[in-house]
Amino acid sequence: MNARDQRGHAAPRSGEGGFLLLEVLLALFLLTISVFVLIEGLSRCLAAARAVQSYSTSEMLLANQSYVFHTERGTDILDQEGTFDDYPGYAWSRKLEQTDTEGLWKQVLTVSWYERGQVASDSVVEYKYLPDKQR
Repeated sequence: MNARDQRGHAAPRSGEGGFLLLEVLLALFLLTISVFVLIEGLSRCLAAARAVQSYSTSEMLLANQSYVFHTERGTDILDQEGTFDDYPGYAWSRKLEQTDTEGLWKQVLTVSWYERGQVASDSVVEYKYLPDKQR
């Protein structure tokens, strides 16, 4: 028959009462590891989202800057650079190089910004026919 305490309840057998301390510690360890893995994954997702947003902004700025240089005059400066008033942290540069074909010029527009402490950039290359342009 089962051993009963003074109140009439059955006394727990060894191995039937609760969790061992080792089991609790192991569960806490696994929970801690999984939380750190989730935080690392979330941080990588946020970094990727920031990078996509930066590149999306740079593409829009490149298109705008390309439109600014759409009309080229013979007296315009070949190499230029500047910043965007509405987008702090972003800068642009333009290099205009003569090609082997007379009147054909290669224009390289670059937008740069800082991302995670390093300079990131995006460029577009366009060819323009400018017969009156002088070096």
